[in-house]
Amino acid sequence: MQRIKEFFKRPATIAVLALTVLYVVCMGGIFWGTWSLDRAPVEPDNPTFYPINELAQWFQALVAGHDFVPSDLMHVLGGMYFWQELQYAFAGYLAALGLMFYLRGRGLSHFAAAAGGGAYGLMGYTFTLFSAGHLGWFIWMIYGPFAFGLADRAVRKGKWRNWALLGAVLAWGAARQPDMWLLFTALTFAYGVWTLVREWKNVKFSRILAGVGVTAVVACAIGMPQFTRALTQDLAGREAQIAATSGKDANETVDKSADERWRFCTSWSLPPEDTLEFIVAEVHGGSNDPRVSPINPYKGRLGQQIVVPAEAAGQKHPVTGETLKAGETIWMPYRQHSLYFGILTVLFAIVGIVGWWRYRKDESGICRDVPFWIGAGVLMYLCALGCFTPFYKLVFALPFGGSLRAPVKFVHLLEFCVAALAGFGFEAAWRGFRRDGKMAPFGLKCVLCVLAVANVVNLAYIDSKYCAVEDVSFVRLPNAAAEDVLAAGGGKVFVAIELKEGGKAIRDSLGAHLAEVSDDPSAPDIRYFLVNGTTLRKDRAFNEWVRSGRLKSAGMYAVSATGGITRATGTSAQLALFERPSVSAPPPKEAPVPNRGRQVQIAISVLSTIGLIVWGVWGARVVKAKAKRSK
Repeated sequence: MQRIKEFFKRPATIAVLALTVLYVVCMGGIFWGTWSLDRAPVEPDNPTFYPINELAQWFQALVAGHDFVPSDLMHVLGGMYFWQELQYAFAGYLAALGLMFYLRGRGLSHFAAAAGGGAYGLMGYTFTLFSAGHLGWFIWMIYGPFAFGLADRAVRKGKWRNWALLGAVLAWGAARQPDMWLLFTALTFAYGVWTLVREWKNVKFSRILAGVGVTAVVACAIGMPQFTRALTQDLAGREAQIAATSGKDANETVDKSADERWRFCTSWSLPPEDTLEFIVAEVHGGSNDPRVSPINPYKGRLGQQIVVPAEAAGQKHPVTGETLKAGETIWMPYRQHSLYFGILTVLFAIVGIVGWWRYRKDESGICRDVPFWIGAGVLMYLCALGCFTPFYKLVFALPFGGSLRAPVKFVHLLEFCVAALAGFGFEAAWRGFRRDGKMAPFGLKCVLCVLAVANVVNLAYIDSKYCAVEDVSFVRLPNAAAEDVLAAGGGKVFVAIELKEGGKAIRDSLGAHLAEVSDDPSAPDIRYFLVNGTTLRKDRAFNEWVRSGRLKSAGMYAVSATGGITRATGTSAQLALFERPSVSAPPPKEAPVPNRGRQVQIAISVLSTIGLIVWGVWGARVVKAKAKRSK
């Protein structure tokens, strides 16, 4: 009991618990209305409903050679419906802890570290991408922010555990969004070099080289499946995407393709006027998804560059209303996120710069990293401007620079820089800008605590505007029509039911229950048609197919908001399933072909992860035992 009391009296425990409680409240507000398993936030690029054998499919893919990171255990621990919103909330919370971990390592108070970390986890572009469903970015947020604190500790303390953990978080962060991983890994490397220069009087370079080797070995052992996929699949996919956009073969190289690649890669550059949104939320509108921002869509220039074709000349721009001219490049605005940093975050970042200037000769060296974050922030901002500045041509010329799309992604890195500076700003204010080692008056500390909380709540409020609720209750209910299709061998199903009569929900339900749904009613490989009374009454062509024997009845069903799609007969039937006899059942789907090389990589990755966790737990117990003996 005494140990428990002492644990909860520690400043570190109090700071983490305070941040945790604040985040729980904020996340509850952001995702209000979606926490039920029958509700989900609108996220177009991420599924909100899953097949009934989703866990079996995931495990089958893993055994066949799909990569693995610890956060993938959500498939096992509760399932994806349980983690639908929680995966984003959990990532934001860990991102906050990651920056807090770095700031504490630089000697900042627990309050300043928590204030800076709390701001980072909910900053606009960092967190509101849940509205687009960009889950890959949130996978990086779980691991990547810890890299900076580990790099700092590895150089200063030289412990092998820090070097090994640095390799692990770099590997795990590469799992789902390799382009952002590449940018943040480059920033981590730059910070590591900065740290080495900062500590050069106190480090042994032989130890540093050995530590870098440990990081590289661990990163390769754990992350080889991710790195292999990024180089062989993701990079090839990006080249195919560029080729499809330009209408050319991926291997074709002509002079004109350079301009097309530039236009493709610099679409979604940050317009200079959108910089104002760093401190004024939604100054040019919110999301372009009408479900999220139905009355305040984004109307700025952040979007795709398009060359006006000759046939569109003379038409009006859909947003600005200007008359289009053939051959001119126009911007089609589209975004699903915020760019809001938080006015208090930016204010305290400025305070951090002022504090560094005041403390620059302080022997404690607390603010010695501020120049790095200032320089990195300026560089990231220039990169984010993309085609709006000639500077980006230097980035475009770098290796892989011609494969990076959407320069606005650099705002992710800029947010980290600003949040780190804000942490230093809170620290300077917490000290009352004193250089005699004394702290600020109690009253000022209370004001700072209120401002830190207000900043996080303000960010959460803006984030909540990007959460729209989607009902997935019907999709999760039983579907007898899908069961009958599967029992007959499967095949494509066309849902001939109007949207206003529940066509989308029925279609989604079929897809979630393993039936393959087709978009094209005239496709020759459609085996089944699922219809309702409206179709039977109004569609003459369909009825002719039934009378001529080209379709035969395969089942009748009732629809219920609480029971799903169930088998029915007579007047209780609301849906009818018709089979096209001329289309036979497709051959059984084969399991993923195992890739022996990737299976070996996965095995090494999983075993290395388990070994690292065991080593970390054992090392923590050893350290605790030594500390106890020293007392």
